[in-house]
Amino acid sequence: MRSLAAVIFLSLLATPPGRAAEVVVFHDGRTLEVEAWEAAGEQAILELKGGGRIQVPLSRIVTVNRLPEATESGVASNGVPHPTDPAEKAWRELAGEYADLIALTAERHGVEPGLLAAMAKVESDFDPYAVSNKGACGLLQLLPSTAERFGVESIFDVDQNLDGGARYLRWLLDRFGGSTELAVAAYNAGEEAVDRHGGIPPFPETRAYVSRVMERARD
Repeated sequence: MRSLAAVIFLSLLATPPGRAAEVVVFHDGRTLEVEAWEAAGEQAILELKGGGRIQVPLSRIVTVNRLPEATESGVASNGVPHPTDPAEKAWRELAGEYADLIALTAERHGVEPGLLAAMAKVESDFDPYAVSNKGACGLLQLLPSTAERFGVESIFDVDQNLDGGARYLRWLLDRFGGSTELAVAAYNAGEEAVDRHGGIPPFPETRAYVSRVMERARD
């Protein structure tokens, strides 16, 4: 009997080669747009659109789908905005290799990808292994208690860290009536602090954080 990884590998081989971008579909329903992929034993090596590559077990992948080629207008033949659309250029350049993952995560949780990218920049400068002096970890600097609260099992896993941070941001946006500034302040100082002060807390760190994130998100 063929191993699960072997079956998946053979199904991936059915994906025709070409220059169009491809979308990797994972067992948990998540997707990731990549430039290319290759199998190496039981692992799949995915080349990210922003540069760089990641390695995941083949057993996590269901299939790889080809995206329609973009037209000169920057819109794919199916009418979906192409990733090089000028409206996305600034935050995608900021996010670099994490741009596609941020776009997918932001869409999943109904948050602005530019805001999520700005937070990752200010929080960790896109260092997936960053640890603060308060014990916050990863790309979006999740405290272990916050990670547990929002279902993050592996805090340094980029996908899980981004997903947990985006879940928390969505929860904060809902809690504070859609106010981006209050949600960002609460992300830094905690929702209780925002409640206690009736707005952005008068903490220099928090005020500087909100200012930096909002400035990045508007660029």
